[in-house]
Amino acid sequence: MIEYNIGIIGAGHIAATITDVLKNMNGFCPYAIAARDTKKAKEFAATNGIEKYYGSYEELMADEEVELIYIATVNSNHAEIAKKCIDVGKPVFVEKPISYNAKTTADLLKYAEEKGVFCGEAMWLRYNPLMKMVVDSIRKNIIGDVRSVTANIGYNLAGKERVLKPELAGGALLDLGIYPLTAVFMIMGSMPVNVVAEPMVTTTGVDASSTIFMRFQQGRTALVTNTMTTHLDNKCMIYGTHGYIEIDNVNNPKLVTIYGSDGKSRGEMKPQDDAKTGYEYEFKAARKAAIAGSKETEDYSIADTIELYRFTDAIRYTWNEMFPLPEEPPKRAPKAETANV
Repeated sequence: MIEYNIGIIGAGHIAATITDVLKNMNGFCPYAIAARDTKKAKEFAATNGIEKYYGSYEELMADEEVELIYIATVNSNHAEIAKKCIDVGKPVFVEKPISYNAKTTADLLKYAEEKGVFCGEAMWLRYNPLMKMVVDSIRKNIIGDVRSVTANIGYNLAGKERVLKPELAGGALLDLGIYPLTAVFMIMGSMPVNVVAEPMVTTTGVDASSTIFMRFQQGRTALVTNTMTTHLDNKCMIYGTHGYIEIDNVNNPKLVTIYGSDGKSRGEMKPQDDAKTGYEYEFKAARKAAIAGSKETEDYSIADTIELYRFTDAIRYTWNEMFPLPEEPPKRAPKAETANV
């Protein structure tokens, strides 16, 4: 099989993970790595077995052998780098979040569409076949009408600069919370009509954790908890009128158990192929879209991508958590205290 050459921008942890994934996939090659420092790029290439390395992002973009660029940098510059890739005609796949707010996300995707170049978000949950099987089963009323969903995600990210700094678009919501939110939106098939969200904020001014309650049409509800201060079980529970479904891992499902209204197991669903990590599906979809010249993948539309960040914008702005970045509103001044007279 002819290998599809992937160029990776950003030489951090996720880049190493993706490199390993691509090396074990038929038809893919982690061909080149780029960092802003040649030494770092060279060390990454040597450690991870990559053929080419570059000390600037622009050099990788100019490499004619690169067929798709994967962006694995900090949240704050995803859109800026992606536009440069589009300018030179390179299809681009961006690690989530594709950008830090809905405005910059919409601008980027519109720009790609106008230029006729594929640009998509690497939100692996959207491509996970087990998650798609869950959604399909729900549409077939396997547990009756869905009434409630609970989902949580938590990891201890103490000391991780990328999630602590507002100027890097940090915070648990964009780094972790978008996984259970994506699961909820896929399951419910719509956006909520009412939301209540409470955060715990770090001394640097980003959300460390939050609980988000959502009410949907027909009285359906969802509760999402996300945190970067501690490990949670990362499960998703879907409760219907005739049973419930348990998803073992809300950001990378590998086992789904279906229960009847009596609480007894009615069966399980597991992956039906040999994918080892779950990242394989999103890269196959991105390659298919890029080769076909599509503006979006079959599993994740531009409209759904933008809608997710409209939702997170609304939550962050309610919290007065604005980033010191372009296209963000200014923070609201603290309310003046009123003296009792």
